[in-house]
Amino acid sequence: MHTGRRKLLGVFILALALVLVWLRPLDTTAEEYTEAGLKRAFATFAVARGMNAAISVLQSASVTFQVGAGASLQLGAVLDPLDDLVEQFSWLMLAATLSFATQRLLIEVSGAWPVSVLLTMLLLAWGILHLKDWTPPRWLPQLALGLLCLRLAVPVTALGSEVTYRLLLAGEYEASEAHIASAAVPDVEVQAGESLAERVKRWWAQSTDIGKKIELLKASADAWVEHIVRLAAVFIVHTIVLPLLFLWAMHRLYRVLSSTCQAERRHGRTEHNVPQLPHAV
Repeated sequence: MHTGRRKLLGVFILALALVLVWLRPLDTTAEEYTEAGLKRAFATFAVARGMNAAISVLQSASVTFQVGAGASLQLGAVLDPLDDLVEQFSWLMLAATLSFATQRLLIEVSGAWPVSVLLTMLLLAWGILHLKDWTPPRWLPQLALGLLCLRLAVPVTALGSEVTYRLLLAGEYEASEAHIASAAVPDVEVQAGESLAERVKRWWAQSTDIGKKIELLKASADAWVEHIVRLAAVFIVHTIVLPLLFLWAMHRLYRVLSSTCQAERRHGRTEHNVPQLPHAV
């Protein structure tokens, strides 16, 4: 590449990096995305706690309702595995909520002005040396690129994870969330403002046919288990797998850029060390 064009390209890239650092377009969008993910995780966590409360109501009813030991034991056999799964799911949703909150905090910390000032000084020093065709010290490109990648890692990870979620996982989440959030016990009309636990309690009091109730609970429990597992898979991918994947991609990008800068540095030294032929007399 022509020397003049190479200089202009280098200055343009450094200027673009400064724009990303100070104007924070990636940060603003990433904050919106993490806030949306936080609301989803918190809403699902609240639903999980509501399911746990509903199961507690049924377990309490199975103890106090005088129908004989056999029916009570059978109801407990239906509810105990579901109760354990819901409890584990609640912990998972709490972890997902904390993950989104941590991402939100890290975006703010990485965008703090001391980080931006230090990065600006490094990039400006690198740009000045580049314009003067001076070979920068080895530590300058590595430190500037490393700090830049760290500065942009969390926003890029949040953006990439959310975009992937919306393209591939949103449908799965919405279907399972709608089923669980609007979960209604059979043959009971949903009333406005009524919690799932209150609905279950009202359903339990409507009929004394314990055998039918147990069969209906089995069917509901199977459906709940399926959608809980689906939701758990969505949040594991969204809050663990995808962030690790994008962080790995940022690390690979840093390695490639660092290797390119070292090659350019060696090439620049070679050009400066080429002996000049004497002019003909």
